[in-house]
This record gives sequence, structure tokens and C-alpha cells, in this order.
Amino acid sequence: MSQLLHRFARRRDHLEAGNLLRSLTETINRVPGGINLGQGVCDLDSPAPLRAGAIECIEGRADRQTYTFYSGIPELREAIARKLREFNGLDCTAANVGVTAGSSGAFFATGMTLLDPGDEVILFEPFYSYHFTVLKLMGAVPVCVPLSAADLAFDPDRLRAALTPRTRALVLNTPGNPSGKVFSVAELTALAEVLAGTSVVVLTDEVYEYMCYDDHAHVSPATVPGLADRTVTISSFSKTFSITGWRIGYLAGPTDLVDRVGRVFDQVDVCAARPMQRGVQRALEQLPASFYSDLRSDYQRRRDRFCAALSRGGFGVQVPQGAYYVLADYREVFGDVDPESAVRRMIDERRVNGVPGHLFFARPDGVRSIRFHFAVADAVLDEACARLGG
Repeated sequence: MSQLLHRFARRRDHLEAGNLLRSLTETINRVPGGINLGQGVCDLDSPAPLRAGAIECIEGRADRQTYTFYSGIPELREAIARKLREFNGLDCTAANVGVTAGSSGAFFATGMTLLDPGDEVILFEPFYSYHFTVLKLMGAVPVCVPLSAADLAFDPDRLRAALTPRTRALVLNTPGNPSGKVFSVAELTALAEVLAGTSVVVLTDEVYEYMCYDDHAHVSPATVPGLADRTVTISSFSKTFSITGWRIGYLAGPTDLVDRVGRVFDQVDVCAARPMQRGVQRALEQLPASFYSDLRSDYQRRRDRFCAALSRGGFGVQVPQGAYYVLADYREVFGDVDPESAVRRMIDERRVNGVPGHLFFARPDGVRSIRFHFAVADAVLDEACARLGG
């Protein structure tokens, strides 16, 4: 019997090494006074209307505790559609929206709906590591196209060279994790020109859409001519409302696609949690526009404070355009060692955790960076700045 239960599916072989991000989180959690700037869990308060909506549902004043339809409760779908019209500029209704268990649930169900084993999928590098590993789990083949190392600019020629007859999809994460890259209208237009005449679909990840800094603004790829008819918009509320553990995300696209993706999601999760859906619905309905503008300005202040501290401490910093991460070169601080060794030394010497930068590259040799996040309370960020800033 034991031998039977130790024969595993080959599609998960790439997961056998374990999840270094999570194991380092466990390591820093055992350090007295340790500060975890690794896994991107927002350590900030969530808004009151969101909490109240979930509590009311749990206490039975709004709902019985039953399954919802796999695409989500109608009121939340309508609230998301309204937000997509008003903030993102998308022409959509509730019928174009499907609610999922986080953006990860939307990405997985969409990929299982659109991709066959062996299909190639473009990722811009540095990439969000879960996109890479989930695509491999599906049986798809990730093909990485590097952004410019100097300024993260998109090079249309590099993308054009990577396209083959087997290319089925392209993942577009903007603002980007881990780089903070925000794709401009000009870059998205150039992307559309490269994809013209192909059958490549675009899967977005827009979870940091409210976190764009300086003169950068979020542009949903589905609003760009040439991309609109080939794009599935994917996002979540985990980062906007500081509820990473609630797992409420969504996809938006043509109604027949949303329904087909929903049927796949139904097989995996049946539905997203009803109380969490109610909470997000209330937040979308009741929060003023100032909530989102304050969110942006507060995160920009955190970014500026943290990047200045890293620079003082000898780290090489590429100031992010969006999201709440910084990829920092550590060679002047810890020497020319591999990223995992640098992070473990940082935990030992500074009691601060980060994510080894090689996890965001298909070819990790020579990568000498650590990803930090700055979505923590002011007092925690101040202490992290003191420990890292020299």
C-alpha cells in the first residue's frame, strides 16, 4: 500500500523541491523579533464596511450559509462590473464577471479552460513565480521574455522572436510582482501590434492596480485596441483591501468564456466563500473614492521611505513604479553569494526576511537580488528600515 501511495503524477515533479518562500517564512517566524518582508501578506487594517458585511453574513442576518452559484453572488458581480466600468474603463456587465477564490483561482481555472498540454505561454521576466509553476502544473510550457535589466522596458522584438506556432497565451502582470513594472499605453499598443494576426490570448494579473506611483497610471490591457478581443482580465481584492487570506478574486471577459471558466472553477472549489463575497461587495459599494487615492499615496510614502533606507544600507535599488515590492541588489552588503544564502545571512544578522530573487527567473544563474515587500504597519517598516539602512 505504501508503494502505491508514493507513485506521484509527473506533472508535479517541479514542486518536489518545496516552496522556498514559505519555508523562509517559517524560519523568520521562529526568530525573536523577526520581521517578515518576504511573502507578500499585507499587514495593514482592512476597511470597516468590508468586515461588517462579512460579519453580518456569518451571523445570519444577510444570508444562509450555503453555496453560491459558481460565478459568485449577483450583487458582488454587479459591484465588480461597476468598478471595472468606472475605474478600469471596461465595457462590461455582471454577466461578464466571474468570482473566484483569489486571482490564483481565476488564473488556474482560466488556464485549464484555454490551455492544452504542450501549449506555450509567454511570461515577462522577472515573473511572478506562481504563474511559472502553475503553468507547468497544467502541462503548459512557460517561455520567458526578459524585460530590460536597466529600466524594465518592454522590447517588442524580443517578444516577436519568442512567438512560435505553439504559442497560445501571454501573461501580463501590471503592476508587476516582483519588479513593480507598470506597462504604459505605448508599450501595450506595441504589444498589440506584435500579437496582431496571431491566436495568442492575453491573461492579465492586475491585483496591484491601485498601487501606481509618481506619474504612472494603471491601464487595463483589455482597454487597448488590438488587445481587447484577446484579453481575459484577472484580478483580486487581496491587496487593495489587505485581505490576502480571504481569497476573493475574479475574471472578466466574454459571457461564454466566463461561464466556461466558472464550470472549471466549480470542479475545484464549487464557489468562493459567501461571507467573504459579501464583505467585498459592501466595500465596493460603500468605500469613497478617497479610500483608493489614500491607498496609493500611503503606499508611495512607504516605498520612498523603504527605498531610501535600502540605498543607505548599500543595497542597489530600482525604485518600483507600482505594487509594493522592491527587487534589491545585495552584493555590496552580503557579497557575491547566491540569493538564498544572502537571505539566510540577512535573517541571522538583521532579523529580516526577504525572497531570494532567483525565484523570479527561469535561468537563475547570476541573479543577485532579494525581493522585499513594504506592506507593513509604519512601526514595523521603521524598524525594518533601521535594521537594513545601516
